[in-house]
Amino acid sequence: MTQASGLTAPKAPWSANTDRRAPLRDALKRSGQFGPEQTAGRFYPIGCVALEVTQRCNLDCSLCYLSDTAEMAHDVPLPILLRRIDQISRHYGPATSIQITGGDPTLRKAADLSALCRHIRARGMRSCLMTNGIKATRNLLKYLAAAGLDDVAFHVDTTQERKGYPKETALNAVRKEYLSRARGLGLRIMFNTTVFEGNFRELPDLARFFRVHSRDITVISFQLQADTGRGVLRERPESVTQESVMDALSAGMGLPLDFETAAIGHYGCNRYASILTAGAAGEEVASAFGDRRTFQDLLAGLEDHEQNHEPYLDKGRTLRRLALHRPRLTIRAAGEALKLAWKLRRGLWSGRGRINRMGVLVHNFMAADRLETDRCESCVFMVATEHGPLSMCVHNAERDLHVNAPARLETPNGLRWWHAGTGEASREPRPVQVGPMPLKRMKGRLRRAASDM
Repeated sequence: MTQASGLTAPKAPWSANTDRRAPLRDALKRSGQFGPEQTAGRFYPIGCVALEVTQRCNLDCSLCYLSDTAEMAHDVPLPILLRRIDQISRHYGPATSIQITGGDPTLRKAADLSALCRHIRARGMRSCLMTNGIKATRNLLKYLAAAGLDDVAFHVDTTQERKGYPKETALNAVRKEYLSRARGLGLRIMFNTTVFEGNFRELPDLARFFRVHSRDITVISFQLQADTGRGVLRERPESVTQESVMDALSAGMGLPLDFETAAIGHYGCNRYASILTAGAAGEEVASAFGDRRTFQDLLAGLEDHEQNHEPYLDKGRTLRRLALHRPRLTIRAAGEALKLAWKLRRGLWSGRGRINRMGVLVHNFMAADRLETDRCESCVFMVATEHGPLSMCVHNAERDLHVNAPARLETPNGLRWWHAGTGEASREPRPVQVGPMPLKRMKGRLRRAASDM
């Protein structure tokens, strides 16, 4: 276990001739996580990078990774954010997924978010808006989609304590509303759910809801309670584990979800399954992976026939080369595809021949005081900081240190150092004294403590 600052921050960007996947691949090998099912470090250099554009939020969740004093931090100036996007590009290259997040990013000006989307698209990367959806109107999503936004991920669950929604299933009305806002804009739609004791028993019902709406949803993500940040809920109950959550989701989906065939990073952090559905309401369902051995042989075949350091940029060419050089494997994979189509045949008839694919992710974030070195070093979920990408769990454990670090800001008058605590820039990077937090801006544990006084 460790709590070392900068544990996974790259010391410098890699050169254009370097395999950008090597650091993640080597870390996964050291931790014994680079088996035939592993996709991280093999087909991409990182899972995603969070770009925190604000620490403000319009909710006060009972589980929250933001710090006690987050509401005192000023929004990062746009030029600094654009520079961090360039930094991400230098580290991980094209096709990297950047999560525009916070706090809730929709509290910033729409023009700022549009500029970020355009800049990310211009660098050949993907953008995802991570939001609780309250201010993510259809007009805003349409505006951002026109600027290059690729994905929108709505975070909805009972930790947010939205008035009038006492149960997880009651929040399905909110989820349907958000689907209607985003549908037809060319965006991949995702949903995030924090799992804790209060909604654990409703997971099968929630999984059924997502299955019914799988025509519109690309990814569903379940993030286990972690003892970090300002939320009033702390220690995770023993009943909430990766295994128990995976079992509950399988029960709701109506089939054993295959979390063993493909891996995205460290098994202790992430578990991944993928399902295919067919029918107007997902009546038929099957695992997208089919036969495990065939799928993993296919992964190995794709890796063998890469012709450059970044094959994920041209999957079509890689697949064509595989078909040419490994015809038996290609025929076997085609046979598995036909078997899946047969399993879904009734839904294909009623759903006009359409097959939907939905990814299922279970994230096991670490408590701030229980970081495990091998998991941090092989992290696929990074946060952009002033000094480079950093593991999300390390960042959460040391959040104030990184949020309040002086940031370089180029101005017409030369280099300045911007300070989140004051929102001002100085000639030198210096410690900033921030005054006491007013009651109206307190959230989480601070607000609870002030209310009890």
